[in-house]
Amino acid sequence: MEDDEFMALYNAGKFKEALTFINGGKEKAKYSPSRYAIDKKIGKPVFYRGNKRVERDENGEWQPAKGKYEG
Repeated sequence: MEDDEFMALYNAGKFKEALTFINGGKEKAKYSPSRYAIDKKIGKPVFYRGNKRVERDENGEWQPAKGKYEG
C-alpha cells in the first residue's frame, strides 16, 4: 500500500514529497533513506542512505539491506 502511494507521488512529479512520505517524518533516523531510484525491470523503488541500500525490517524500521539486490 505504501509503495502505491509513493509511486503516485513519484508519477505526479512530487519527488521530495514522495521521499518525505516514505520516511514518515523520521528523516533524521540513522538509516532512513536519503535518496531512491526506480528499478526499471520491476518498476519499484530502491532506497539508499548514502551509498548503502536500505530496506524496512519486520517492525517497519529502516535497516541496511542484507545481501545482494535481486531486482
